[in-house]
Amino acid sequence: MSEILTWDKSIDKKVKTADKKSLGRIKAITNDFIQVEKGSLGKKYYFIPKYYIEGYDGKHVWVSMTKDESDEFRSEEEVSKDYFTNEKYKERKSSVENKHSDFSTAIPSYHSPSSAEVDKIGMPWEEIIGEDVKSSDDKDVGEVSSVARDYIEVKKGTINKKSYYIPKIHLAEYDGDDVRTRLTKDEIKDRFEGDSPPLPSEFQSAEYNELSEKFGTSYPRYRELIPMMSREPGLELRDETKVPLKIPWEEVIHKHVMATDNVDIGDVDKVGNEFLVVRDGVVNTHMYYVPKQYIERYDGSSIWISEPSALISSKFEREHEPTQDEMDLLVQEAKNKIQPNRC
Repeated sequence: MSEILTWDKSIDKKVKTADKKSLGRIKAITNDFIQVEKGSLGKKYYFIPKYYIEGYDGKHVWVSMTKDESDEFRSEEEVSKDYFTNEKYKERKSSVENKHSDFSTAIPSYHSPSSAEVDKIGMPWEEIIGEDVKSSDDKDVGEVSSVARDYIEVKKGTINKKSYYIPKIHLAEYDGDDVRTRLTKDEIKDRFEGDSPPLPSEFQSAEYNELSEKFGTSYPRYRELIPMMSREPGLELRDETKVPLKIPWEEVIHKHVMATDNVDIGDVDKVGNEFLVVRDGVVNTHMYYVPKQYIERYDGSSIWISEPSALISSKFEREHEPTQDEMDLLVQEAKNKIQPNRC
């Protein structure tokens, strides 16, 4: 179950509607409503009465209305006090208070429908509007402002605003919270910062066509769906006794990763379909991309992999996420070395 969120800590949390649309971020709270802000240039404001809030799932605050229904509360001014005295709203308030006795002080926990219903292959691009974008070196790029056929528009800042028009072929995945790119922050800034959308001719270069063909092979529907980061194992692992390893992938984030010589090599930062991303250090950070085939066991607090600490850096460390070809080589090497001993 997700955590209960006190109202004072809900500022800047993302808000989602019942039809899984991004409404914006909470910017202010009163006794009666939350103020939600959407966009960076042409800002939109929503004053949502508190008792239309369903709950908090650990990432988003969910409201019990669709995106279209929320337009009733889109305004430059606060909701009229008369609204909170009508019988329909008073009935709703009474119902919510009976269900959640501490609603006046905290937003109840909530099991989001997206976690159970999300397409494991991908989700429609328009649903990432309002979501944060992260570069391959884990830096904040900005927020998705709009989506076109071949690119997304990302805006950053409020005073000195910047816009980035990033081609979809440079976007790796959506992990349910952030859109992840294949490029560093500097590469995005150098190549895609601008004041206006790219011209159609920019999507007809030899480089773009080559990348588009390659990306389209892995994700044939990438113009319609953004790839979702896998939450499933993607393969069956077995320990040395040939017993299947039952690893709850959604729970291993931040767990320790241990080498065969009992050296802690870092913590799980991300789980992919075929590999773990392990982060070591805070200031001087090292990132290791470890194929899941190297996992030997999981004891609830640590994941153990079948390599000594002395080989971890040379074998798995990368400054950026490996290309699909590099990952395929790592996975194949892991299968050749380890799987025959396990099966």
